[in-house]
Amino acid sequence: MPIKISAESLSAIKLGASDLTAAYVGDERVFPNDITVSYATPTGQGLTYTTPTTTIGSPGGAYSQTFTITGTSSQILAAGSFAVAGLPAGLSASITGTGSGLGNTLTATITGVYPPIPALNIAMVISGITITSYTQFTLNYDSGTVGPSNNCAGVSSNTLSYGVSVANSINVTGGGGSITGYVPSFPQTVTYSISTDTVNLNNIDQRFYFSNNANNCDVCNLWGNNAGGGGTFQLSTTGNLTGGSTLYGGSTSRSWFLDLTGGGTSTIASGISGYDGQSNGIHFTAPAAGSTNVGVNPSGNGIAIGQVLSSGGLFSTACAKTINATATNGVRLYFNGIQTSGVWSSSQTIVYSGFPINGGFNPGLICDYTNAPATGSWTLTVTISAPVYATCTRTFSL
Repeated sequence: MPIKISAESLSAIKLGASDLTAAYVGDERVFPNDITVSYATPTGQGLTYTTPTTTIGSPGGAYSQTFTITGTSSQILAAGSFAVAGLPAGLSASITGTGSGLGNTLTATITGVYPPIPALNIAMVISGITITSYTQFTLNYDSGTVGPSNNCAGVSSNTLSYGVSVANSINVTGGGGSITGYVPSFPQTVTYSISTDTVNLNNIDQRFYFSNNANNCDVCNLWGNNAGGGGTFQLSTTGNLTGGSTLYGGSTSRSWFLDLTGGGTSTIASGISGYDGQSNGIHFTAPAAGSTNVGVNPSGNGIAIGQVLSSGGLFSTACAKTINATATNGVRLYFNGIQTSGVWSSSQTIVYSGFPINGGFNPGLICDYTNAPATGSWTLTVTISAPVYATCTRTFSL
């Protein structure tokens, strides 16, 4: 233990006229009473380190110091299997703070007790830190230099929007024609998409629809005018982009997959001069308001479902479409001419392929109010969910 006179530690011990640098009782150092711990700048893994502060304390006293670890501005560091070589007995280090994002800083804390003898210029060697290096990219893309024309018999034209995303990218900024970000490796998948908004007009949910068919199977068509009804949208690319396979993955969007094979600046261009297409949707053509034909064994066309364009292909025989109708507040339904009154339900689903219904092309719904309240209202929703999406909702009186 330290040599003391009363409560004060000795500041010096002499042998004759000479100062002693240290004194021991057995193997225990008892003078000087204070221990200095200092460090050289840590090394390892090519990273940048701060040097822990030099401190003085009593042997066996609590010790704690921190230092930081950083990489480059395009790296992300993680604790990984962090290890430190070179610390004296009684001291150990761990990562206690990680930061976030590119150029993050790790904080390491050294804890333990002061050693029995001074530890000067400790040379710590760091290992085990996970280092992920990112490469910057800039991706320019066509964001609407060519707008759609409208062949919708006076119905308002829709607006198209454009977007691009890069898999595993971080710190992405920009939009509206150009983005910049970082990726950890190559290649990375680039998804370039065009999508449509919805225009509501007179209870009609009207949209542009993307098609790879010339027969209006997808309700209506949108294509590059130099490619025709085949639906091919021509892309041209520069820089580190390859591929361009097309995904008709959404009823109101179309996407193309490319590979980003390197950093720097790359460009996606449309390669066409215009769009031509049709916009369509469904609505209730009869009755205009109120209810119709109710009862356990009703007859007649009931509520008719129509399309905006009589030649738009929604109810054509080009391909089957899944149609769902739902009613609220106890009202039950069936599709007239397709189903019978024995299948009453508040939700009905059919696959419609354009066969005649009551002499026409519009499917009709018959309504039964037996289980509904005598007064109030109910809501009818009809949705086409495949191969495209179209929907309409209206509330009727009971």
